[in-house]
Amino acid sequence: MFRRRRPLKDEAIHFSFDSFLDLVTNVVGIIIRLILVTWIGARSYHATMTWMEVEPIAPKTAPKVTDDPLHARMEQASRDLDDAKTRLLDQLKMAGELDVSAQLTETQLASLMRRREQLEAERAHLQAKGVLRDGKLVQANLSVEDVRKRSRKLLDEIKQLESAPSKKKELKYHAPVSQAVRSEELFFECKAGRVTYIDLPSFLAEYKSSLEEISGELKTKWRVERVTAPVGPYRLRYLVERERSPLDAGTTPGSGSFRYGLGAWEVEPISVNRGETVEQALREKSEFRSLVDPLDPRLTVVTFWVYPDSFELFRKLRDHLYERGHDVAGRPLPMGTPIAASKHGSASRGQ
Repeated sequence: MFRRRRPLKDEAIHFSFDSFLDLVTNVVGIIIRLILVTWIGARSYHATMTWMEVEPIAPKTAPKVTDDPLHARMEQASRDLDDAKTRLLDQLKMAGELDVSAQLTETQLASLMRRREQLEAERAHLQAKGVLRDGKLVQANLSVEDVRKRSRKLLDEIKQLESAPSKKKELKYHAPVSQAVRSEELFFECKAGRVTYIDLPSFLAEYKSSLEEISGELKTKWRVERVTAPVGPYRLRYLVERERSPLDAGTTPGSGSFRYGLGAWEVEPISVNRGETVEQALREKSEFRSLVDPLDPRLTVVTFWVYPDSFELFRKLRDHLYERGHDVAGRPLPMGTPIAASKHGSASRGQ
């Protein structure tokens, strides 16, 4: 084997190309080996990644409810809850039955109480009959002398009553023949069991005060309708008409002189609750008595406008006025018909 001679210590080392070439060759070989190792490793990594992307991932198994460790406890709690519901329904049913039983008991108790009251009433009645029977027995035991004394006393009282003057009441009845009223009238309405005064003189006074104004309107009109201010529970609607002459043939009145007068009137109620009942009206110092008592029967007639629901009221008021010598006129009206009059109507008839 060839061995390199080691230089001596004191010899100088000479440069050699052979050593340099060996060094370069070794370095190049190492580099080539590293490149090969890197290339092979890269190919292996790429193949592995491709296989992982292609291979499907196995699905995971879904957890079951029974896998929960608290599942058994929840099942037991559910069963306990169902049992509690069942017991509660049974208790509610028992409570309903108890309520029904309590109601039946109360009904039976009320029936027994009524029966007890009936028995107490029968007992009291029987006791009263017993007392009455005892009283009859005591009365039967009275002496004959006591009976005679009582008989004489009763006879004396009968004689005194026979000898006493009897109290007589003079009844006055008006003749059934009536006559037309020619004097002053006082008007009342009888409706719904109440009597109400109709102050017609106040209405007519307002009508007369407006005649001058009305006559001015009648120069161009045939009729004028007006409404008065309320007086009490009523107001009056009236119609003033102009008389037609033979020359007034057209629809427009002439400009000459003319005559006019009250053609009709109607009483309009403005209050529903009005008037007095028969007890209130016949009482002293009532509105009805304060109006009719001072009247002079020779000068004034009392006129009643009577609706079908107040004929009994009218008869009692009429009898009251008859006793005082007044003449009374009754004018029946159907329900829904207003109190009204016109120049073509009939006059009241007093009796």
